[in-house]
Amino acid sequence: MNDWMKNIPDDFLLSEINLPGSHDSCSEKVQFSYFSKCHDLSVFEQLNIGIRFLDIRLEKMGNKLKTVHGISDCYKPMKAKENLLLDDVLNDCKTFLKANPSETIIVSIKRDHGAPSEETFDVFYENYLQCDPFWYKENRIPTLCEVRGKLVLLNRCCVNNDDGKFTDSDTGLNFSGWPHQAKPVSDGYSVVPIPRRDGKTTDKYFVQDMYKLSPKKKWYSAILPLLQDPPQHNGIIFNFFSGSNFTYAPRRYSKYICKRFLKYDLVSFKKYGWIILDFPTEKICRKIIITNF
Repeated sequence: MNDWMKNIPDDFLLSEINLPGSHDSCSEKVQFSYFSKCHDLSVFEQLNIGIRFLDIRLEKMGNKLKTVHGISDCYKPMKAKENLLLDDVLNDCKTFLKANPSETIIVSIKRDHGAPSEETFDVFYENYLQCDPFWYKENRIPTLCEVRGKLVLLNRCCVNNDDGKFTDSDTGLNFSGWPHQAKPVSDGYSVVPIPRRDGKTTDKYFVQDMYKLSPKKKWYSAILPLLQDPPQHNGIIFNFFSGSNFTYAPRRYSKYICKRFLKYDLVSFKKYGWIILDFPTEKICRKIIITNF
């Protein structure tokens, strides 16, 4: 499953591809693991089973960025409580892409703790983005041929642009308006424009991320309706399977959702969007991927 995108036509928009993603991707080894752990696999292992969207949560640490899940620090898989830095994650991504140049990886970055979002992005821009040719940095949904072998930046940070430093070509897809869905959304998902600094907003995205619902309610009132009747628009669809509450920690929550998803029949060539998972397996990833063929 490490090169499944090689058979997708070059002219497909990324938003037209059904792909598996991971929620809080760096939380294989993490503080307060009962409530914060969302994976049994490292980021590199996730990529090798087919994951192509990574949800990276960050906290500023000097001129570096460490990965976190809320207030919980994420750790390197083989080290005792050594912070997993964004450097480590990106190095794994680049190693994977060098070995599999037909693929692309969408990297969502979000400030989850610590310094303000604008300050977090400044560190990211100066130390990870500005001079790195691996990134696709434009604020528009690309075709696959534009981003094979590259990291696609999906930017959930706020950007301080008072001095006009940043443009639509160097800060990634602008997802700073990502909706908070702790409470149920009346239509089942939110529709959000992707704003551009040139005023020519045409792209949009659709988000279902109601993470505080009970697993049963989330499956039947949020996930399932979006699987049955996803918007057939060029925009990106995000269908988050993840969630947790005081009764259901992420592992138990995921077990309930994934059991039902594996029994649900998907249709080839139907647009389902990007399905974001806790504790993904190769079996689940394959189920999503084969709908593209």
